Amino acid sequence: MKIFYCITTLGPSGGTERVLTTKMNYFSNLPNYEIFAILRNGNDKPFFPLSEKVKVIDFKEPNKKKYIEKFEKVVYDIKPDIIVSVGGAEFHELPKFKDGSKKIYEFHYTKNYLVNFVRGARHMKLRSLHLLKVWLIQKHIQFTSRKYDQVVVLTKRDLELWGSRSNMRYIYDPLSFRSEQICNHSSKVIVCVGSLTPAKGIDQLIDAFGIIAHKHPDWKLKIYGEGQDQKLIESLIKKYQIENQVVLTGYTKNIQDKIKEGSIYAFPSRSDGFGLVLTEAMECGLACVAFDCPCGPNEIIEEGQTGFVVPMGDIDGFADRMERLITDENLRKRLGEEGRLKVKRFYMENIAPDWEKLFRELLTKNK
Repeated sequence: MKIFYCITTLGPSGGTERVLTTKMNYFSNLPNYEIFAILRNGNDKPFFPLSEKVKVIDFKEPNKKKYIEKFEKVVYDIKPDIIVSVGGAEFHELPKFKDGSKKIYEFHYTKNYLVNFVRGARHMKLRSLHLLKVWLIQKHIQFTSRKYDQVVVLTKRDLELWGSRSNMRYIYDPLSFRSEQICNHSSKVIVCVGSLTPAKGIDQLIDAFGIIAHKHPDWKLKIYGEGQDQKLIESLIKKYQIENQVVLTGYTKNIQDKIKEGSIYAFPSRSDGFGLVLTEAMECGLACVAFDCPCGPNEIIEEGQTGFVVPMGDIDGFADRMERLITDENLRKRLGEEGRLKVKRFYMENIAPDWEKLFRELLTKNK
């Protein structure tokens, strides 16, 4: 079975790159699978280790039209059985190819992610016009996605938002690593990993931590990420006078080690495709607190068993759950240990059968 996975580049450290690399590595090591990474302009070295068994075709083509022409030629030359797009430059053109392959659109966001992004921005001029623009973009994506043999979203909730269309299903993201060591539950560190953007809600986390921080001066909040809201976040930290307790570290490559420095993981997103970092934190034994954003947290965390899921926008509730964990080491340990057991359902070998079933169904359909 020849499978093309298409992405602009594997250079960034994002969740899509991590998940695609995990899947390509896994399937390339199985018999009867031939896996290709199709890159439009992958000038950067892959951020995550890529198996030598994955065949990389890097067009190094910034021009969209030329990229599509070169890509189509390779499709007809190699004749893949399945082509998977994650929404790159080939997304709108791929359904037009009459090469006989089955086309999958793998959607790594939530349906209304652009609208959520605009609504979440604290300071935005002409917000209504921006909302109209992104709404039209989302409608265009939905229209094109109907032309695919299958659209795969990341959660049951997102599938419902899309209307549970006949050419759609959900398959959870696989956990990308295993951790032999777990966190020290005595650690007085709250960890958060995410870009400093409206969707990731880091401003909400600062608001929540600001409510309780001065009562627990020995606790630190470490945030790993960069983005457009950097100055906003810094101004909020200054507003609450918690400069000595909040650390903005920027991006880091060894995120697994950084997660294990904490005993609590905070997930303040307003919008997310899945929440892969929640599964990573649970694998490392951290107790988790998350907003019930669309989509992911309420399908990953079992309320009161492996963490807490707080209603969207309930800053006081988020602060309360963090404080409960701050003041109760036994609770942190119990939730962390239970989360580490329950997260096994997201191991790649437990997610792979869903993909293999989909591949078989597509290739036997209409035969």
